Amino acid sequence: MIAAGEVLTRPRADETLYSVMARASRYLGSPRPRLLHVALFGADLPVFDDLPVGLDRVTASGVFGSCDDGEATREWTLFPYYAHYAGPGLARVAARAMAGEGRRPQEILGGQWFTVPPPGRPRFCSACCAAMLARNDDLWWRRVHQLPSVMVCPDHGVPLRLSTLEPADRRKRYIAASPGICPPDTTPVFEGREPWVMATLLELARQSESVLNDCGATHPDDRREVYLQALDGLGLLNRIGEANLPGIAKAMDARWGGSLDLWPRLRRDGRCEQGWLATLLTGEHVGPPLHHLLLEGLLAALYERL
Repeated sequence: MIAAGEVLTRPRADETLYSVMARASRYLGSPRPRLLHVALFGADLPVFDDLPVGLDRVTASGVFGSCDDGEATREWTLFPYYAHYAGPGLARVAARAMAGEGRRPQEILGGQWFTVPPPGRPRFCSACCAAMLARNDDLWWRRVHQLPSVMVCPDHGVPLRLSTLEPADRRKRYIAASPGICPPDTTPVFEGREPWVMATLLELARQSESVLNDCGATHPDDRREVYLQALDGLGLLNRIGEANLPGIAKAMDARWGGSLDLWPRLRRDGRCEQGWLATLLTGEHVGPPLHHLLLEGLLAALYERL
């Protein structure tokens, strides 16, 4: 066991817990995950992902500095991004699951997670890597780069690139970011797009980063009412006060255009699909963060033109 209270390493800016563990594993000679967990936390735990289970053990150990479960959840995971649109009750259940109570948080969040899951390979920004190496002796995986709604770096405005870390390897052990795993000439997450599309993707990335760092919570019913009021002010409700899905889809195409092609089931044959809009604005009015962010970005753009 690591001595009680010994700080092995501290998380870097916007670093995932998986990344912190990977750096710790490298510092300690890359032991197997089970041995690493027992040495650091006194128990075997799952290999951590973007919504890790076992945060209570991690924070109690103090090996990454003084931090409570809530702070670790906010600063080391993607939880705030998903909790923002999950509703307070569901978010609390998912947070308890991450602390070691109940089911896996991904199962609790359901469609929030599985409809638009995070990328299988960790992603990186070459400009961020250069800045990291200029300040430190290593690289790390940034949280914001792993959000499914982020295709370009919100700091540098360049397309993210796919690391060479295989998804299967990531699920089995901790592998730290490094120049060899994050080469500047590896595959970008998308090929060249028109300048205006790049500009919209940068706006979406910055919207996503803002949500990731926001601890606020809104009930889904309240959010839907806000959406409907905004759509009403823009003339995008029908005669019975429901969302005018064809009109909203047309406005989505005008706002986001080819950007929608980067995610499955948002656009087909050059036109925005209405199914995901219907789920977001009718019935249970729920959807993954990407869908909410696209709608919020549309509403903000339309109001700016008024």
